[in-house]
Amino acid sequence: MAIISMTGYGKDEFKLRGTQCTVEVRSVNNRFLEISCHLPKTFSYLEFTLKEEVKKFLARGSVNLTVTLGDGEEGSIPTGYSTEAVESYLKIAKDIKTTYGLNGEPTLEQVLSLPNVLVYESEENQKETEGKIKASLDRALKALVQMREKEGLNLKKDLEARVQEMDKILDEIKVLDPERIVEWKQKFEERLHKLVGEAGLDPIRVTQEASIIADRLDINEEITRFKSHNKLFLSTLEQGANQGKKLTFILQEMSREANTLATKCQSAKIAAHAIRLKDSVETIREQTMNIE
Repeated sequence: MAIISMTGYGKDEFKLRGTQCTVEVRSVNNRFLEISCHLPKTFSYLEFTLKEEVKKFLARGSVNLTVTLGDGEEGSIPTGYSTEAVESYLKIAKDIKTTYGLNGEPTLEQVLSLPNVLVYESEENQKETEGKIKASLDRALKALVQMREKEGLNLKKDLEARVQEMDKILDEIKVLDPERIVEWKQKFEERLHKLVGEAGLDPIRVTQEASIIADRLDINEEITRFKSHNKLFLSTLEQGANQGKKLTFILQEMSREANTLATKCQSAKIAAHAIRLKDSVETIREQTMNIE
């Protein structure tokens, strides 16, 4: 399964008893699936049904679903009430009153103002409306998924290019590394030889100590591990969707290696390359947050 972006948009239009209706679905990145519905009062009873329909198509993301009517709140005069909703609200009120020893009764005005109590369509019209809106929503969701797949393909290509660029930076560091070691040893030995004359230290021993410390500053292991992380990241991308957590873990390891390189290198040139690596890792991390 391909990488899928969480950013997308889908739209569909249809006629409902002579009225133009529009269904729009937008999605952006989110750790979970969160759905918000913006419906005309006429269609408020469909909110749960439409949210369940969205869940059939999407696994993650912040989703905004909007249904609009061409001429505004058509049919906003109620045609009846929901017995089920009224009985449910009154039962809850009675339970709360009994449990907590509260006084008072809900008034008619309060009951009528509660969500989903008033019905704005006949039962026959509701069935027709539900069927048409669900069908329209499905078409809009298919368009959104298609866009998310296209965005996912573009995102995958960009991530691959950025990882390949990090490989090039690591190769540049490898080229600079021998020069760095030689320069560091020369400077270190010069400083120590000055102290040798003052303290009477053994020059051979000083040179040996310089070599030992230079070995501790070796960054070949960090470069090798970083390149290994790059390969793992690319292979994980090929596995497709639902790899977000694994990619995040790999990026954490990359960031750790980049920090170690910057700390150990003792070279302005290599430190600049390490900073480029850290910037690239952060950019990739932000992009992977948009993968479903």
